[in-house]
Amino acid sequence: MKRRRTESEGDNSSDTPTYIIRGTPEGILRRIQNVYANRLLTDVTLVVEGVSYPAHGFILCLSSDVFETMLMNYKRSDSHQGVIELQEIPQCVDVFPVFLQYLYTGEITVDFDIIIPILMLAVKYNVENLTEFCINYMCKILTEAAKNGLIVTWFQYLLSLNHPKKVNAAYFCKIWQDNDCIKFKPPLNKFFKACKNFIKWNIDKCVDCFNTFQCDVLVGLLQQSDLVVDDEIQLFKYVEGWINYQAEKKLIECNDSDTVKEYKISLIENVMSYIRYPMIPPRRLPILFMEPILKEHGHFFIDKMTETMYYNMIKIEKQTSADYILACTPRLYTCSQWGGEFRVYSYTLDTLLPLTKEITTNRYLFERSEEMPEKAQWNVELFLNGLWYDKALWTSGSDSLELPEVILKKVRATIELKLREYEKKVSFYARVAILVYGRQIAITHVVSVVQKVVLFTEDQLKITIDDFMDYEELHRVGAQEAYSQFGYYTFGALKVHIVITPVALGVTDIQNIAIGIQHVHFQIV
Repeated sequence: MKRRRTESEGDNSSDTPTYIIRGTPEGILRRIQNVYANRLLTDVTLVVEGVSYPAHGFILCLSSDVFETMLMNYKRSDSHQGVIELQEIPQCVDVFPVFLQYLYTGEITVDFDIIIPILMLAVKYNVENLTEFCINYMCKILTEAAKNGLIVTWFQYLLSLNHPKKVNAAYFCKIWQDNDCIKFKPPLNKFFKACKNFIKWNIDKCVDCFNTFQCDVLVGLLQQSDLVVDDEIQLFKYVEGWINYQAEKKLIECNDSDTVKEYKISLIENVMSYIRYPMIPPRRLPILFMEPILKEHGHFFIDKMTETMYYNMIKIEKQTSADYILACTPRLYTCSQWGGEFRVYSYTLDTLLPLTKEITTNRYLFERSEEMPEKAQWNVELFLNGLWYDKALWTSGSDSLELPEVILKKVRATIELKLREYEKKVSFYARVAILVYGRQIAITHVVSVVQKVVLFTEDQLKITIDDFMDYEELHRVGAQEAYSQFGYYTFGALKVHIVITPVALGVTDIQNIAIGIQHVHFQIV
């Protein structure tokens, strides 16, 4: 794949890259291009929306087994007809000549405007090399797709490719948490995972396309506990905007205010039920009361506000309802009460010593006092330059063995709970998560997440998490430079965020909040 810089790109590295894809030697390409351009020796005509495209059966068969079946299967009524009529959706009709030209020349210029319809045609006609190139291009511009309001559309298009005949609410929840829920062949499976994780972990980067969510897909997203968001109020406001947008669309469609009102109420009851109201501290509830949607539909939200006060003011030992358990499970909140951020500059990586920071989080999941919530102190160490073991002497009886100095090329984090002076015993569960940020086309976003649920006791105050970043990419020559388009560094600095949220046994869904290490992209560069 060869890069061609267009005039509009200039020298701005943040512009979306445009790629020319080549797969055939140039000498042969020129001959085939001449045959295609001059319509020489054509033996079949493809008709799309009334437009005829003279073509060559041999080229079509070489490029696509779908076309081969059309042309070579004697049982098909159109197999020996000189004219084959194809049914294409409007987006694909416009780019069909570009797609057909690729089958002859092995070359196509792709950008935001045509990438999805070209991919649709490549998938429909099983043109594997074009499918792979389209997917690789789209993975390289995920951040730009979000910026241009497209990434949710991309994700929902992928869902449509393998939609089961029977679906239910559980299906739309599962697609966000189970990579094997939908059976995609490579490279579509990697692209599906990249889109899904980008949306979950960078919802703030998807504001411009949030309103394009289909209702069932959004409801499934709101049930996820590894959704990265500043706090639950921020998510509430995103959903409020989505509901208002859908209501405005409905009004344009039907021009009936009563119908729109009923429609909006149904959306509120269906979607707003998945906001985790117990995760909103009572002291912050007045912020919600200022939202117009509460003033208009107080009959629904008054129960949710009561639920919030109930969990935060009354000690709940155990819940059996799945809905209540989900509501009492924290997401990956990046606000200050649940963690802290590391910003690491490249010059600090010259030493093997760990980078340390103390962070403060709420000690308990709920704030059950009118006073300031009780805090927990944590000491975080990041070993980004490898692990160094000095020379040592191992002895056993009369024998001894000198162990050489060793430097392990791996990235490690340690998180330690600091006991207060008066504490002798401690026992509580917490989810510890590390969010690693990276850069793609000058846009910083979360690229990997690791989570663990840990029981902290006086015998286990420290945990270790290894390989939450790729060591080789972190230390790649030139990775720290401002002109590098993909990587961990944003103009010479790394960004890592630690999230620590207590969990309440019997109330919190522990099973689904420890997912190991996942990545947005299948490779950083």
